[in-house]
Amino acid sequence: MKFGGKIGIVGAGALGAFYGARLYRAGNDVHFLVRTGFELIREHGYEIRSCDGDFTIKPPVYSAPEDLGKCDLILVGLKAFANHFLPEVLGPLATPNTVVVTLQNGLGNEETIAEALVKCGVHRSVAEASKQIIGGTAFLCSNRVAPNVIIHSAHGFVRLAEFQGSPKERTFAVAQLFLDAGISCDVRESLAAIRWEKLVWNIPFNGLGVAAHQADTAVILADPELRTTAVEIMKEVIAAAKVNGVDLDERLVADLIGKTEIMGHYKSSMQIDFEAGRPLEVEAILGEPVRRAQQKGFSAPRMHMLYALVRRMDQLRQSNLENSQSRSS
Repeated sequence: MKFGGKIGIVGAGALGAFYGARLYRAGNDVHFLVRTGFELIREHGYEIRSCDGDFTIKPPVYSAPEDLGKCDLILVGLKAFANHFLPEVLGPLATPNTVVVTLQNGLGNEETIAEALVKCGVHRSVAEASKQIIGGTAFLCSNRVAPNVIIHSAHGFVRLAEFQGSPKERTFAVAQLFLDAGISCDVRESLAAIRWEKLVWNIPFNGLGVAAHQADTAVILADPELRTTAVEIMKEVIAAAKVNGVDLDERLVADLIGKTEIMGHYKSSMQIDFEAGRPLEVEAILGEPVRRAQQKGFSAPRMHMLYALVRRMDQLRQSNLENSQSRSS
């Protein structure tokens, strides 16, 4: 099976725009739903500054899902805190046969997408909607420095797994789209496994990037106490995964530390969002893993403390922002 249908990119930020641009450059029928910088992107397209080679594209872009229309494949790159928009976004884009691939961070996104597909009337039940969802993780160092400019500094590989059941012919067809676009991609049996594997990196480096105050990956690794803390949290995430039925190799910690060392002064998405005053993906990346660990009887004390600290910082930042906006209005 070779996938040849219309692809819609929902959430064209540092992740969605990068992968969408690579798929478009490879000759696929890719369309972008854009919230920020629509006029700029429509006129000038995207500029991708990549360690794999710079390029520009000028794809079809839309400011409203109704204008984009029905898609055969939807790639969701929204930040998880924006998931409440999914019913109004997916309704005009999806049919009962549309495959939805989410590359979002954290846990619980597939469930939210399934509920959104029911709420907007595309599917009659969550069980039915769940059969059309593929979950994925992206180990990617990319930042959006302007609405139409993405800097890709390292990595980029993708892992995919069906939300329900074993891999299907379509799962491999979607993976082939990435492979043909020059993106390393493989298909796995267990979505839970790839989700928890990504969290081994995401929880410490996103969380500490905020809690340790402007601590990018190089700062964390160069500080003996922060490095030790990151490693201990990584080990705890592996333990949390195990009580949730996912056995991860302890050698994953050293492997991910090695991958992080070549990133240089890389800021995690959560650190960038915090410094920009935007909401954080606190619940998907930090909160939900803690809750799932505790539901299985594992207290996850380091993960819990990091979640509590970052959640408080996010709440204060958003409260201060709202008060500032209220005073100025």
